[in-house]
Amino acid sequence: MAEWLYQVRIKVTQELSVALRSKEKNEVTVRLKKIEETFGMKLVCTFDAFKAYCDEAEKFGTVEYHLYDWTKATIDNPIKRDKHLKSFAFYQGDNQIYSKVLACQIRDELLKMGENKNITEVSLIDSNPANNPQPPKS
Repeated sequence: MAEWLYQVRIKVTQELSVALRSKEKNEVTVRLKKIEETFGMKLVCTFDAFKAYCDEAEKFGTVEYHLYDWTKATIDNPIKRDKHLKSFAFYQGDNQIYSKVLACQIRDELLKMGENKNITEVSLIDSNPANNPQPPKS
């Protein structure tokens, strides 16, 4: 049986997204920063990751960036842009996925924060393709 890797994602309000992306300090952002530091993680906005991918592809030529067209269409679509601006994932360095043990520890710390109107969802996502939508084929 394969050992899948995992990612912790959170969905947040627009207010918290702006605070996180601008590095504002408030009760919630400080607690999230503590989780990042405790586990050696960084919290990455999905929109920002998509934008960085497109910027890199445009700089070096999009031919080798097989998801460029899909990603560019996603960030240019106002509805999808809004959705991805409110979506964040914990990365371990440049690794987007990591051990289940680590992912569960991060999730548990997020849940210890208690009910928070600014964090609307906490998800543990595995790397099993059968459980996740796959990117379009190039």
